[in-house]
Amino acid sequence: MPQFLRAPNFVMTAVVLVVTGCASNVYRPSDLPPDMLVGRVEGLHKVDLSRLAKTTSSSEQIHIGDVLEVSIATGIEDRSPPSWALRVSETGEVNIPLVGPIRVAGMLLTDAEKVIRHESVTRQVYRDPNVSVLLKQPRQIRVTVVGAVAKPGTYEVPASHGDLLTALIAAGGLSENASAIVEIRNMQDTDMMLASYNGQRTTLAEHDAVRVDLIAASEGMTPEYRIEDGSIVMVREKEPTTIQVIGLVRRPNQFEIPPERQVRLLDAIALAGGLTLELADKVTVIRHLDDMDEPIVIQCSIRSAKQGGSANLMLAAGDVVSVEETPLTFTVGTIQNFVRFGFTSAIPGI
Repeated sequence: MPQFLRAPNFVMTAVVLVVTGCASNVYRPSDLPPDMLVGRVEGLHKVDLSRLAKTTSSSEQIHIGDVLEVSIATGIEDRSPPSWALRVSETGEVNIPLVGPIRVAGMLLTDAEKVIRHESVTRQVYRDPNVSVLLKQPRQIRVTVVGAVAKPGTYEVPASHGDLLTALIAAGGLSENASAIVEIRNMQDTDMMLASYNGQRTTLAEHDAVRVDLIAASEGMTPEYRIEDGSIVMVREKEPTTIQVIGLVRRPNQFEIPPERQVRLLDAIALAGGLTLELADKVTVIRHLDDMDEPIVIQCSIRSAKQGGSANLMLAAGDVVSVEETPLTFTVGTIQNFVRFGFTSAIPGI
């Protein structure tokens, strides 16, 4: 009878051995290459999202699609000088009555006034005009923000601030269940440009999507993402992060790792209620990596883990932690069960 009670742990060990496969994928915690280690756990509340804003421009800079109020006074009017609401064309020009088209996109309002005055005189329309240029209506673009944000919906934002930060702010910011992954999909005929900090640009074809890691982007490790009219921004929700603990533990089960918490080997064993045999020491951790067909196996020691350092392995989402049966644990466990069952069966009524 006692031997039968210990058998399932041998079965579990056999399963682990089958899964581990090739011996070349077996490591000890101190031998793990950097790309197989678990990275730092950082919450989004600690991330500087201001890095998501594109290079700022002056509030008086003129952009394509802006509506300008242009007035030209000659000094001989008997009433207020005429003014016109003019939209900056796709070529960056405004078509001023009597004067004609003048390129103003990219200029400051004061510079546009000087250029319009100069062209009015050069084209012999006015002799000495007084020109005023005001920004009547900045061009607006419509952006749809969905997923893990406070207020999903479609919003109008100034085209001059068409960046990921503006879109997220318009939607009320990230929700508590937001992950660091955001997907931007451009639905317009015009292409979305990725402008890097070194001046390089990459064009995304129509309907293409780009994935943004907010943590990497906040550290300047990714290009600057510009949002165009009709873009869709999807903020991914956090996926449940779980580990599985099996073998010589009191409550073998799958456990969810709390967000932004680093869980180590000894933490996992504690989550499973501790060891069924205190002398158990051998632990096998099975870890699946995205760029590898076969899982890696990490051979750990509970005694070493209690000494701290890398031996108390940092666990990754999806890790399987198996506290192994050994000849010693099997023998001791069998004796304990024999003594327990033999003693209780010798007492009447028990």
